[in-house]
This record gives sequence, C-alpha cells and structure tokens, in this order.
Amino acid sequence: MIPIFSITDSSFDAFTIEHFGPILLGVLVASLSIFIANKFLSERGKTILGTVLALAPFICIVGRMSYLVKIGNFDIKLDLPLFLCRFMALILPFVFYTRNRLWLGILYFWILAGTINAIITPDLKQGPFHWEYNLYWIYHLMLIVTIIYGVFVYKFRITWKDYRNAVLGTIIFTVFAGIVNFALKANYNYLSAKPDVASILDHLGPWPWYIVSVYGLMFFLFFLAFLPYLLRGRD
Repeated sequence: MIPIFSITDSSFDAFTIEHFGPILLGVLVASLSIFIANKFLSERGKTILGTVLALAPFICIVGRMSYLVKIGNFDIKLDLPLFLCRFMALILPFVFYTRNRLWLGILYFWILAGTINAIITPDLKQGPFHWEYNLYWIYHLMLIVTIIYGVFVYKFRITWKDYRNAVLGTIIFTVFAGIVNFALKANYNYLSAKPDVASILDHLGPWPWYIVSVYGLMFFLFFLAFLPYLLRGRD
C-alpha cells in the first residue's frame, strides 16, 4: 500500500481551514447520504449504503497498519487498534451490515462522546497533505457520519439499556487496554500518560486522576447524547 497523498513536512495547525475544512466536508457527506437513503433507497439499499460508509474508517485503519508493517515502522506500542476510535473503525462495517442492535447502541454513545473530542482537539502532528493527516480525518469523521446515518436512516431508538451497555463496554475496554499497556509499557487510550499535543486532558488534573476525570466526563457526555431521547419520551 502507498500513501493516499504525498508526504510533506508541514505540521497541523488547529482551528484553521485544515481543521474546519474536513469537518465541513463530513457534514456534507452525512447530509447527502441521509437524503439519498431516505428519498430513494429500499431497506436493503439503506443497509448497503450504511455498510459502504462504515467501510471508509475500516479501510483507513487496516490500510494504515498494513502500510506501517510494509515499511517496517509498525510499533506494537503505538499502532494496535486499541485506541477506542481504531477499534470502532474495525467493527463498524459488520455492525452496520448486520444492524446489530446491541452494538449500534454502544457505538452511538462511544462515537458521539469519544470521537467528537478527537475532532475538536485532534491528536495530530502532520498537516496537509501528509497521509497520516488524511487517514486521521477520514476515519474519525466517517465514524461520526456513519452513526448519524444510522440514527436518521436505520432509525434505532436509544434506551437506558443502551446507556448501561455503553458504560459497561467502556469499563471492559479500558481494563483490557490497561492490561495491554502494562504488558507492553504502552499508552493506549492515554491511560499511562497524556498525549504530547494539547488536549482536554491537560485540564483534568495529573496522572492518574485525569483518568477518573475523563471517564466521569465521558459518562456525562453519554447522558447528554441520551438526553434527546429522554426529552422526546415514548412514541
């Protein structure tokens, strides 16, 4: 595999056109996909389009790992799919093709609460048109595009059971990542140290207290993501 775009030495500058441009493109893709699905497609067609959208982050993550292995730069401490966004990218096509209700509910919370932070404060050093920059934005934004597509096209309804499943799934995933971190001396999900770039973790206290803070914040964001369904009440 080769990079999607040529590698440059430019660095990423947050809150500029190279930050907001991809976000606007993601909004356009989400809006267009939802319109086409609801206006023109059968249920089978909606599933196919949802799966195609979900394949974008999957291909990015698998392609990235394959490329790093090919050039001899794969680092087991950095490049396993044990950051939550990478893990979601791997399972997303299977969830959307099967319309697995358990995982649709979990991914709703994980993506809206977790991935949006990665969009607002990107853990990204490379700028356009470095291949890492493009892969980062494609797989993070397409996670959000796909789950929004699911909400408005698959029309699944979020319940308290989904909230509990998301909390339990987060705890299980965190414990597993923590075990891997301990075994490899790694920093998946930033459980061992804060990222090198500025992020919300900088305002949540020192290690290990920021871990408690960030998960408390995440569960609060889960609740905010659930709030529209609570306010809407039963149909």
